[in-house]
Amino acid sequence: MNTSETAFLERAVVQLLFVSGREFSLESLREKLRELFVREADATVRAAASVGGFELLQVLLKTSQKLEKMGLRLDIRAGSVRITTAEVRPPALRDYFAAITDQFKSDASDAASDGDHEEGPLSAAGLEVLACIAFKQPLSLPEINGYFTADRRAVVHRLQHLGLVDCRKSGETGRTVWMTTGEFLRRFNLQSAADLERLWQASGEAKAA
Repeated sequence: MNTSETAFLERAVVQLLFVSGREFSLESLREKLRELFVREADATVRAAASVGGFELLQVLLKTSQKLEKMGLRLDIRAGSVRITTAEVRPPALRDYFAAITDQFKSDASDAASDGDHEEGPLSAAGLEVLACIAFKQPLSLPEINGYFTADRRAVVHRLQHLGLVDCRKSGETGRTVWMTTGEFLRRFNLQSAADLERLWQASGEAKAA
């Protein structure tokens, strides 16, 4: 890969890991890059779709060294990679991160204990967040959290794991926004997004009455 192609790949990998919040195996990361960029007209972008495994690992190691200077790093082990923070030194910042982590774990635990399985009932928190996204989509994570008293990032990612919601870049603002999926329509016996609009209008009319 030339310098421009490598620079794009580094940027794409960091953004993909950051936005998804997921851990990828090296092979699944290559597959995702291929899925996203194989049809791109720009040769520099399209090159990311055909990166080899060893070449990708070299880019990841090099990128991790760059991220260290900004307090982040790529955690690469056992054939998998995820983006995380580097060592957090100031006690105040370390305590703040610990509190956020505890909240994420609590949300994830609540979702699991309430039965968020692939074909099972959704938890109360899952249903609330799913309804929020369904009726007000597209929404960014900050916008979703604005409707609740607690951070709902873990719940959103759980809904993504279930295939009910997914994220994309907004063409107007460039923000990452969340929307419902075809699996959501299938699971709730809806034909299209137009059915959601009719449900929303019916709900408003019922409240007005």
